[in-house]
Amino acid sequence: MLPEYVQIDDVSSKNRDVLRTHAEEIQFPLSDEDKAIVDQLVFKFSNEQNCAGLAAPQIGYGKRIVVFHVSEDAKSLRKDVYETVPPIVLVNPQYHPVGSDKTIDWEGCFSVKLTMGEVPRYTTIAYQGYDTSGNKVEGIAKGFLARLIQHEVGHLNGELFIDLITKGCRSGPVEEMRAVRIKEREASIAKP
Repeated sequence: MLPEYVQIDDVSSKNRDVLRTHAEEIQFPLSDEDKAIVDQLVFKFSNEQNCAGLAAPQIGYGKRIVVFHVSEDAKSLRKDVYETVPPIVLVNPQYHPVGSDKTIDWEGCFSVKLTMGEVPRYTTIAYQGYDTSGNKVEGIAKGFLARLIQHEVGHLNGELFIDLITKGCRSGPVEEMRAVRIKEREASIAKP
């Protein structure tokens, strides 16, 4: 059975506070409990359509674990996909900006089911974390991958994308904003 999403905008959602709490750092080797959380997170991620990333708090666990990937399909949906990435589980991930440039682009979230919006994020970041065996993983990410990692690490720090929407950024009901985004994408494709 798939774990349910914790929803910030649903007062009946179980364990909503986990989305606003700084997640607990994981110790190595992983405990059986942490391994089970990783398995549930990967299972939920793998069985969700249109899922680029997921963090443990989104399924009710206040642990510093994320999973993400950038599929080939993302290239047709976003202009800033510079590389595809297979599914990666990162434990205790963190990042820091490389430069001060930010890009505004659309974001949505399984834990914020009612809203979609434009969010400024660092264009390029350096990130690091550990695989489930405790091996260090690090790299430089730009564009959509950088946005994705920032979004997921934000979940581990009690932050949601709606917290980062600034003046001048558009946001609103998911279906309405999705229609705006699709119209803009089609217009950009139609330009010679």
